[in-house]
Amino acid sequence: MIDFTLLTDRMSELIGTAGVLFVIAVLSFFYIAVLILINVIKYKKKIDAKGDDFLLPEISYFLETGKREKQEDAFYISPMTDYVDNGLIACVSDGMGGLPDGEVVSKFTTHSLKESYPYSFEDPESTVEVIKDISDKVYEKYKLGSGATLVLVHIKDNHMHFFSLGDSNIILIRDGKATLLNQKQNYVSAIIQKMAEGNMTTRDAYTDNRARGLINFLGNYDCKVLYSKSPMRIYEDDIIIVSSDGVTDTIPLEKLYKYVNPQTSARTSAERLKYAVRNKKNKRQDNYTGIVIKMERSFI
Repeated sequence: MIDFTLLTDRMSELIGTAGVLFVIAVLSFFYIAVLILINVIKYKKKIDAKGDDFLLPEISYFLETGKREKQEDAFYISPMTDYVDNGLIACVSDGMGGLPDGEVVSKFTTHSLKESYPYSFEDPESTVEVIKDISDKVYEKYKLGSGATLVLVHIKDNHMHFFSLGDSNIILIRDGKATLLNQKQNYVSAIIQKMAEGNMTTRDAYTDNRARGLINFLGNYDCKVLYSKSPMRIYEDDIIIVSSDGVTDTIPLEKLYKYVNPQTSARTSAERLKYAVRNKKNKRQDNYTGIVIKMERSFI
């Protein structure tokens, strides 16, 4: 038994404060849990009314510095408490290496996208306009002297829109196969297209000195955003990876399934992918950021 009469007034005050904080923490936890449960039930009723599967995204991420002096990647994930009404936004922005303030531009991009949330799922063009406005602001400040890439997905009601600028990645893993959903906006893509149209071999495109240079990025004036005009259907066990090119430059697309698959949680997949890149010990490893989204049935 503790004799509280032996405690100093200060110690008694601290114990009382700690008790109050503990009660607040417990109440906050239950409040958030109840709020999420209400939203899940609301979403389930909405999906059930359509006779569709009841899927929720499980999300995990990593943000790692490679051999660069500073982290130039940034990301944003919208709160799951808003998922029922507004869907999930997940995006990665990679500051352009070799140009000043790459990390400033990428953080400005993700912060601006966060400030503009929520977005209309039914009107993807409105999201394009938000992205173009951010790009114009970067252009006004840097006049092509800095920039960033951007990949963004918007998931709602078992469907997904995606948006892209530059050479970062939006990857769908389904039935053991990884598919790159967005076309990379770099010179190698342009050269391959030109060579293919002329019935020429495309192998030389990858050795061209201009290959990795971007032909479009966030920071261009009136940038050309690649986006899905119609939403694509997503299914249980689909996995979406939103990442900077520091991931796929080290782990090829066809090797991703070794680390990311439906048999593991999004958190485990993200950790395995992160360590796979790290363990390659690439001497020129770029910063690498990835968001792993696994679509799964709810427990309700």
